[in-house]
Amino acid sequence: MNILMTGGTGFIGGALGHHLHSLGHRLVVLSRQSQQRALASCPPGTRIIASFDDIADDEALDAVVNLAGESLFSRRWSAARKQRLLDSRVGVTHELVALMRRLRQPPAVMVSGSAVGFYGDAGDAELTERSPARRKDFGYRLCDAWEQAAREVSNLGVRLTIIRTGVVLGANGGMLASLLPVYRFGLGMRLGNGEQWLSWIHRDDLVAILTRALTAPGVEGVFNGTAPGPVTQREFHHTLARAVRRPAPWVMPAPLLRLALGEMSQLMLGGQRAYPRRLEEQGFVFRYPHLEQALADLV
Repeated sequence: MNILMTGGTGFIGGALGHHLHSLGHRLVVLSRQSQQRALASCPPGTRIIASFDDIADDEALDAVVNLAGESLFSRRWSAARKQRLLDSRVGVTHELVALMRRLRQPPAVMVSGSAVGFYGDAGDAELTERSPARRKDFGYRLCDAWEQAAREVSNLGVRLTIIRTGVVLGANGGMLASLLPVYRFGLGMRLGNGEQWLSWIHRDDLVAILTRALTAPGVEGVFNGTAPGPVTQREFHHTLARAVRRPAPWVMPAPLLRLALGEMSQLMLGGQRAYPRRLEEQGFVFRYPHLEQALADLV
């Protein structure tokens, strides 16, 4: 297949791109980086474009993967920062829809990112794809706007799959890459009371889910891209400390975290207990269903 990707140079998109290339697919990656820097993150033969205008009306694209989006964790959430987070997801998705409208033949499928933040801070509630949002905070508003923008492609006859991911664990990026040095020095901390839920997934499992969504015609609609074993932050903290064989006595008080991070602290002090019900119903088998297995592979 000829596959157009946004977010194809990132932590998730880069791994997905290399996997798709290994399966024989051809990639076109939208990147704001220089050609040289973008190509360093992509498999051989990838075509890098700086704008959707670089795609001709008669170009044949079989599929689209939409993973664009600036990091939620890079800085405090000022009003300007929240607008950038929206624009980097929702704005790019609107541009994708406009591209598909002008193509003589739209792609057959689009796989678009989202996050379990869609459900808001849901406490201990068990969340499946059929669950409503429990708290309409900024995380919900961001994910909802992103998903609504993606749904416009359904009017073009494009099969749409939306993957609501949890925290993605990988060895060379994402949250784990930031935490490992801290935990290896014995400085890892429980956040607040640690009872908030953390839905996570090994990056290899997420790549498999995204690939399946691209290639299996019956995969359509919303799926929770999370492992079937969500944990509390307290459990995650102690499991990671055991994995690196270091003590874990420290606690970051919730008021201090709120003072340091402002509104962004809700990502760490709230959470979602999400389950991949639709994936399980369709027979998807996780390589890393439990946190201990995932960390044993990555640490």
